[in-house]
Amino acid sequence: MKISKILTSIAAAATVASMIAVSASATNWANASYADNDPNTVKVISTDENKASFTATADGTTAKLRVTVGDILEEADIANVKSASWTVNYEIPEGTAVGNGVGGGTYFGIKNSTGYWISPDYDDDGNAYWGSTTYSATDDAKFLLPTEILAADSELVFMDWSNHEAITAMTVSITDLKFFDADGNEIAQKAYEGTSAPAATETPAADNGAATTSATTGNATVASIAAVMAVAGVAAIAAKKRK
Repeated sequence: MKISKILTSIAAAATVASMIAVSASATNWANASYADNDPNTVKVISTDENKASFTATADGTTAKLRVTVGDILEEADIANVKSASWTVNYEIPEGTAVGNGVGGGTYFGIKNSTGYWISPDYDDDGNAYWGSTTYSATDDAKFLLPTEILAADSELVFMDWSNHEAITAMTVSITDLKFFDADGNEIAQKAYEGTSAPAATETPAADNGAATTSATTGNATVASIAAVMAVAGVAAIAAKKRK
């Protein structure tokens, strides 16, 4: 095997490893925490690269999960954001009180999101009930004016406004958070820098505002590439010896 072919194989393997290790829409939810400097605004249930799950700390309250743009995007990419979208998911145990439905919205750095509302099901007599244990809705934000530019310290506050009895029985999860530039291209996000779910199971401590996830190196991509290159390197040496 010629050395040029070996180097080409290593480069290709590294590229594949990079693509597998980090998806553009994977999100660094590791620092997701409470808003308003008040631990009573949310109970963080878990975080991973795909979602952040939370619930209210008491019935009749508004749950507010906060993360900053700088936790999610590289600084060089932040000013390029022209829109964002995400999915809000509800897990509702059977028998949970219905109220008028569930809904909410997001304070997205410099403006409010479109918002969403999920209505319950109704039987033939007009009685409301939750016919399923899972419901989802999409939400989004668009930055159309020249002055609408996000910054590293811009807050994303995902809020559930349901405010009815038994809301603490429900789990809200934010998934599929994506950012787009002016041409509609998805902007890559930072790698997840926390432990896997369910590490963030407690309400964050009031002294630092950070969710209870332990920070790691965040170098999963680099490690994956290095591992692939090491294997390719061993193969190259073995091939050379066989000549």
